[in-house]
Amino acid sequence: MTYSEQVAGFLLNGYIEPARERGMTNFEVRAGEIHSKLGWARRIPLVCAALASKKLQHKLGVRLTEKTGPPSGQSSTVTFRYEILDRQLSQTNVGASRPPKQGLLSACGAAAHLYKQVGGGDAFLSSLRAGFGQFLPDASPLNPIEHGGGSRDK
Repeated sequence: MTYSEQVAGFLLNGYIEPARERGMTNFEVRAGEIHSKLGWARRIPLVCAALASKKLQHKLGVRLTEKTGPPSGQSSTVTFRYEILDRQLSQTNVGASRPPKQGLLSACGAAAHLYKQVGGGDAFLSSLRAGFGQFLPDASPLNPIEHGGGSRDK
């Protein structure tokens, strides 16, 4: 489990779920509080980055509404205020796979079964390359004399 996933899990269990149970729509958390409760040392920048990330917000169904603290944004005193968006989110969603692909990305991997039939992508490309010259006329290396280029032995 990555550090960011640990922060997300702690935020979900320690803040979001209790806030949902109390019917709250907002909550705040200090980066230093999470850092110390996780028992970490010198990882404040990581905690701040995780708490501000869009990925965490999307996974946990919250939206960062306010971030207060020093201009660097990398301190134990930085406070994050969130709005709870999704009241039905369960703990199983933390660390879950990516959301479904949309648009052209949904076609990614659509022909994977075809590549498997021919032995994989490398085998497919090798077979194409092997037969590449069969449609071209026999060509010998260009002779400068035949093509009007003259020769060096004049």
